[in-house]
Amino acid sequence: MDRTDRFINNCAPKKLLLIFLFLIMLSACIAFFVSGRCADAIVNEQIRSELSVAGGGKITDFPDDEHIAAGEQRLKKYSIDRNITPRMMKSYSRVRRLIFYTISGLLNLISAIWYFISLHELMAIYRDLEALRLECIKAADSSENAVINLYGEDLGSVHRISDAVETLVNSLNNIKFSLSSEQRYLRVFLTDLSHQIKTSLAVVRLNTDMLTELGDLSEERREKLSDEIQLNLDGMERLVIEAIKYAKLEADAVEYDMQETDLSAVCQLAVKRISPLLRKKNITVKTALPENIIMQCDKSWLCEAVENILKNSADHSGCTEISAEVIADPVMKKIVLTDNGKGIPQEEIPRLFERFSSRSCDTSMYSSGLGMSISQRIVRAHGGDILVYSEPDRGSRFEFVFIK
Repeated sequence: MDRTDRFINNCAPKKLLLIFLFLIMLSACIAFFVSGRCADAIVNEQIRSELSVAGGGKITDFPDDEHIAAGEQRLKKYSIDRNITPRMMKSYSRVRRLIFYTISGLLNLISAIWYFISLHELMAIYRDLEALRLECIKAADSSENAVINLYGEDLGSVHRISDAVETLVNSLNNIKFSLSSEQRYLRVFLTDLSHQIKTSLAVVRLNTDMLTELGDLSEERREKLSDEIQLNLDGMERLVIEAIKYAKLEADAVEYDMQETDLSAVCQLAVKRISPLLRKKNITVKTALPENIIMQCDKSWLCEAVENILKNSADHSGCTEISAEVIADPVMKKIVLTDNGKGIPQEEIPRLFERFSSRSCDTSMYSSGLGMSISQRIVRAHGGDILVYSEPDRGSRFEFVFIK
């Protein structure tokens, strides 16, 4: 937008022009009034001076009443005295015009200077605002992080607007980055999830084709294929359920029912729920669960977190024994889960809570690969964290630590 467009498309310059025209008319009125008063005074003094000269006074002297009175006596026959109306003098119009033009021109010049300075400053403000508008449009259309320049004086309104726009654009950049990160996360998550499901689907499809196309299969072989189909269907169901839980936790869409709960009761419930798997794998459980260690928590979700860690140990560690403890001291409360399995290499511990990071030797499809991530998010939502201590061939220790 050039200067003409800024003038035409904004109301303020037009208002300035109207004010300028009003000042010109006001200047003319003021000049007309003042010139009349000044002309009356000047011509009146001129009459007094001429009467003084006519009465014998010197033209260079200040007229006094004695000479003025003498002049009036000499010019009495012409009806000329000091009270004669100044407007009757020939010089009156010329004197008044001179004064009018001088005052009017001076006032108009001041008004014009004010108008052009104000218009110039206003156009400068519009120029900065227009530049800011273009940068906002560019920031809205840009796929990369946008930068807004600051305009105007340091304490001026335009500068503050620029600063506010910069803050807004920075927030939009952060939102854009978050959305981009969420898109990448969703893309990778769906890729991993589909890969996990495809494996089971391939087994189901292959076994189904064998059952339908091969008529000479033995009854034992048919039962085995059917069991594998059911096993993979159960695994896919479990994977979908845990994927939904993980997505809800990741989106902070879980509403926790926080109540005072005994942590020992949480551990007992988790062990009871995981007992069928532990019996199947011949894993014994030792517990040290003192009562009355109370904490504000959601019993159902925290039990889910404990159960997932127990399940991970049963599926991946090759252990024969798991112990569960609840410990409290003046600083913190802890749920400690320990196994005597093969342990975890140090370089793999940082990746332990990433989704689909577990490398299971279990062929039952019981593990989804999301349990550890779910447990970490549940514990962190309760204000705690999970610490892992492990060495190869010496088992693993998982501590749910909650600071009081």
